[in-house]
Amino acid sequence: MSETTDAVRSRSSLEGKTAVVTGASAGIGRAITEVFAADGADVVVCSRTLGDVEAVAEAFADLPGDVEPVEADVTDRDDVAALAEATEEAFGGVDVLVNNAGGNAAMAPTGEYKPELWDQTVGVNLTGVYNVTHAFGDALRAGGPSAVVNVASMAGEYGVENMGPYSAAKAGVIAFTRSLAREWADADVRANAVSPGFIATEKLRENFGLDAEIERGNADRKWGTPAEVADLVRFLASDAASFVDGQSVRITGTPNTYTTPDV
Repeated sequence: MSETTDAVRSRSSLEGKTAVVTGASAGIGRAITEVFAADGADVVVCSRTLGDVEAVAEAFADLPGDVEPVEADVTDRDDVAALAEATEEAFGGVDVLVNNAGGNAAMAPTGEYKPELWDQTVGVNLTGVYNVTHAFGDALRAGGPSAVVNVASMAGEYGVENMGPYSAAKAGVIAFTRSLAREWADADVRANAVSPGFIATEKLRENFGLDAEIERGNADRKWGTPAEVADLVRFLASDAASFVDGQSVRITGTPNTYTTPDV
């Protein structure tokens, strides 16, 4: 007997689940928060500045899911422990963890890249993923089926000139995701990564001088939108992706060799 339409739809929904999204103040993290809360998930959002995620919570206050803002620096393990405690107090557990916090400290040839910037870049993009995943590990494994989605980058797939530390950190995220998938599968925790290409966040629009609107219906393009990444993350976090584990899913539009797109 075939499934009902409602059963199929519910499998791809996050309604009733609790999610944590790091780096949620803008861009991809904000878009993920909106999609999750619109689905009916309760979402704990964090960034290094409380006011930034308070603004996100206020913007999405009318959506079905509750959005709880917490100030936390993913490179600070005390902050991360407090984030896990706040999640437990607010919602009693966690079903989905999205490690999205990240960023590139600078662009420079490896020989000119300052050691302190290496530490900063690897700290937020890779060590931060470990810190948050470790802090929520017991809750995720106890409450399965659960999902971890790590936001990596095509830089981690290819390695990009003048972005050595960022590329290395994101490659580490992909490898860590695969290891995690193997280790936690017996606790019904799936772990996947997404590797975005050029996404028209506010920051990249400013950096590249991109003013054009992005048409989602146009397949022949090199730029994506934060909402498109959020839709992919939602799928990987949902029960509809029950047989997707340990993968790094590229979201890049028309295949290319990671050259800078025309603006």
